Amino acid sequence: MLAFRLLRHALWQLWGNRVATLRLSLVPGLVWLAFGAGPMLVFGEPQLRVAGDDAAVLVAVGLLAMVLYVVMAVAWHRHVLLDEPARLRAAGRGRQVLGYLGRVLLIMLALVPALIGAILLMHLLVTIAIQSGGLPIWLQAIASVVGVVLTALMLRLLTALPGASVRHPRPFGAAWAATKGRVPTFLLLAVVVVVGQTLLPHAISIVATMSITLAVLLQVLLSWLGALIMLSLITTLWGHFVEGRALR
Repeated sequence: MLAFRLLRHALWQLWGNRVATLRLSLVPGLVWLAFGAGPMLVFGEPQLRVAGDDAAVLVAVGLLAMVLYVVMAVAWHRHVLLDEPARLRAAGRGRQVLGYLGRVLLIMLALVPALIGAILLMHLLVTIAIQSGGLPIWLQAIASVVGVVLTALMLRLLTALPGASVRHPRPFGAAWAATKGRVPTFLLLAVVVVVGQTLLPHAISIVATMSITLAVLLQVLLSWLGALIMLSLITTLWGHFVEGRALR
């Protein structure tokens, strides 16, 4: 199936560019580690219990991690699609990052109506279920379907981001037109993403029974790995659908 070929290509793309991936993700990854696991390693308590000046420092580190991730994303897209050297700093990087952030904001705004509709639908269904005397299994099934549909929509919108990084004049229009008729593929990719997000907390909770610190470290590392895979996946989506690149 095309969805699995896309996912396989994204994984091989990360591995095939492992030196560039390490070079680009080392500093952002260490900052993300400091944000996610620092409070547990330094203070012996999770993020939500950090207060006062320490909380302000933690917020600053979190914002820095997000900014560095965007810089890394732009550099990664341009390395894969334009064969640019893999480095975070480059001429014009500031404009590229600002343009990328602008597209991210547009995607968030585009998802707001869908999210509101999903929340209202689930609120209505939960109300009906409670009035009927419980939360039946069909409610969980509907919630899963809604989650898959929203994730598929998000993936299709995110396909435009690599185009924004390479300064395509109309990344959203090009990505939307190129992915027309590919709804089943995006739905299947969304199922994989949702299943992964569902299984991850269970795996971490099992580790937490042995060591809370180890569980926090595992959560941070897996979330970072997931972010890298998502980055490679949307690069693959743009490269294949918009630029017509072959898959491995």
